[in-house]
Amino acid sequence: MAWINRRPASLERHSLALSVGLLLCSLAAVVLAGLWFGLWWLWLLLVPAWLLLNKWQFARRRQMLAAFNRASVQLEAMHNQDYSLQAKAAYQTGIAASFQQQLQQLSSQLQQRKSFFDEQQFLLYRLIDQLNTPILVFDHKQQLSYANAEFDSLFGQPWQSLRKASAELLGLHSEPHWHFADSERQRQWQIRHSRFMDQGQRHQLLVFINIQAALRDTELEAWQQLIRVLSHEIRNSLTPVLALSEQLQPKLAAERDQQALQVIRQRSQHLQDFVSRYSELNKPLSINLQPLCAADLFAALQPLFSDAALQASGLSLRLYSDATLLQQVLINLIKNAIEAGSPPGTLLLQFARQHNQLQISVSDLGHGISNSRDLFVPFYTTKAQGQGIGLQLCRNIVRQLAGEMSLAPRSDGQQGCCATISLPWHAADAGC
Repeated sequence: MAWINRRPASLERHSLALSVGLLLCSLAAVVLAGLWFGLWWLWLLLVPAWLLLNKWQFARRRQMLAAFNRASVQLEAMHNQDYSLQAKAAYQTGIAASFQQQLQQLSSQLQQRKSFFDEQQFLLYRLIDQLNTPILVFDHKQQLSYANAEFDSLFGQPWQSLRKASAELLGLHSEPHWHFADSERQRQWQIRHSRFMDQGQRHQLLVFINIQAALRDTELEAWQQLIRVLSHEIRNSLTPVLALSEQLQPKLAAERDQQALQVIRQRSQHLQDFVSRYSELNKPLSINLQPLCAADLFAALQPLFSDAALQASGLSLRLYSDATLLQQVLINLIKNAIEAGSPPGTLLLQFARQHNQLQISVSDLGHGISNSRDLFVPFYTTKAQGQGIGLQLCRNIVRQLAGEMSLAPRSDGQQGCCATISLPWHAADAGC
């Protein structure tokens, strides 16, 4: 009797075997009853009743299997995160009805969870768009699937043009941790990494932090502290020197002594002016942003350097900046270019828009850059009468205008250098 306890192969086969067994048993009972009583009219009653009973039995079997089939279809839809499909209940009470009710509750709970996660994903991507640091999203194949607008400042083009690009194509490696293959970029950018699920697939979220800005602020703070200490000590020393020289002047009759005191006063005053100029590095500027035309800015510079025969391009561009401060920076850069030996007519000012930035460049044909590393270091200068403050002040002004300034050799192969000012692009900027 071991076959009785054997586990059925499937519900369909088990229910079919029971239905066929009941069919045969009921048929045997009808035949025996008809032969036992031997009445013809009894055959007319038993045969239709037998047919109706078996039809009802097979209908119930189909109903039971249909309930499982509908539940299976709903489970498959739930597996594909489609919770809109609701299987119709085949029974009102009993274990089958309880199973169907639990299935509906599970579907509702998963639907709520999916709505919650969809909302979180929506907020995540909205947050990515709002942040002003480059953020990249890679899918499970490590292909670029999303990025914010700051991608342009990192790779020089919109992220949509590099959609589905691999991490390697962007110069990124994930092992042993996310980093740039280019050592120069790796020194500039720190990459923070996290994972999240989207549409059932694991995604990588990369946040790029420009550590050069933090290092720059630390460097500037150190220089400012040094300048404050030097300014304090120099002024404390110069004050009694000037006072003593003024007291001694009426007491000395010799012309040579008078000349010596005059030299002491002049050099002391010069040193005081020198210290005062360096102290400007510590002062925040009062910014007055306003729309201005590149043509008007260039027209204000021309009379100051009439012998230089300044050239310009992109004068139809409209800027949104502080006219006074920006003009002061350009004056210093043009003056540096003239002192570097750039012949008249070779100084070129270019105004252009590069993606989400406005760029103003001053190109010359002077003797070029001898030591680019120390250009913005206070007190460093290659000029005989220089004080090593001009470029540092210019960069300080540009940074307070939310921009950046660089100085590099010309990229067209000619002798000389090019100073570039990069400022944020504003929606109001347009043609004049």
